[in-house]
Amino acid sequence: MAGGRGGPGAPDLMQPPRPLLRPHALPPGSTIGICAPSGPVLRPECLEAGIAWLEREGYTVRCSENVKARRGYLAGDDATRLGDLMELVRDPEVACIIAARGGYGLPRLLRDLDPEELRAARKPIVGYSDATALLLFLYARAGLASLHGPMLERDDAPEGARARLLALLAGEPPGLVPLAGRPLAPGSVRGRLVGGNLKGIVASLGTPWEIDTREAILFFEEVNEEPYALDRSLVQLRDARKLEAAAGVAVGQLVACASERYPDVSAFDVVSEILGGAVAGPLVVDLPFGHVADHRALGVGGVAELDGDRGTLALVEPVVERA
Repeated sequence: MAGGRGGPGAPDLMQPPRPLLRPHALPPGSTIGICAPSGPVLRPECLEAGIAWLEREGYTVRCSENVKARRGYLAGDDATRLGDLMELVRDPEVACIIAARGGYGLPRLLRDLDPEELRAARKPIVGYSDATALLLFLYARAGLASLHGPMLERDDAPEGARARLLALLAGEPPGLVPLAGRPLAPGSVRGRLVGGNLKGIVASLGTPWEIDTREAILFFEEVNEEPYALDRSLVQLRDARKLEAAAGVAVGQLVACASERYPDVSAFDVVSEILGGAVAGPLVVDLPFGHVADHRALGVGGVAELDGDRGTLALVEPVVERA
């Protein structure tokens, strides 16, 4: 694992500001909590299908009281969503928390979260998209790893994606199977995985939970952003020196990121141009995570290996800690 870039006496830049804790593994037959801390559940049938799947796998599911609430583009007001999330954090019978869907809303809650309480609970929290804000908060403020993985917003997730998520939650070897993409820059590095949705990552800049990419493997995905908007976000990360600090970059799926007005420029063109000139380490694109049915889970804070020769990304240790 690469060391830090500081001089004598400098901190180990591979580590977050405090010792990283892995959440407790999900025991068989335990209780999984579901809440909607961001946008409202727009397709209740998908939520019900996800609950049925977890129950078929032998888990008990406990939904928060207001999981189907709606207040415009939010799943209830801030106090309601925060209360639902913390009720599951504090419930001793709930072993894991999965967000029902993304949308928007979690950034409004972060300043009212107690990182010490989240760290003490040591529960694995699963989400992506808007949940990027919470995953970065957990890493930066609570020193707690989490899972960037599928939520319960769609009913077309293949069995492989679902099985990987449960394996990662349980700390089982199938969760560590490498993900295959396309190599763009060579080399092989190990580092802690940090990242999520690209807009969410950029939104963290300047906050107390700002993403720390030093000697880390930065990963990102995006949806419904035209190439010029991807350009803007990546240039902001570049000029905030987040790209040059990273050991390598892993790019997931860029879904519906084309432009009708400028069809001659693709999302891949932008990624290749901006990252190719700013990242010194390996670069792998088209990895199977993001806003797609076959969304393969990763661990935020988990140690991974990015191989720019083979085009693979693999966790090298469990994200959770088994008893």
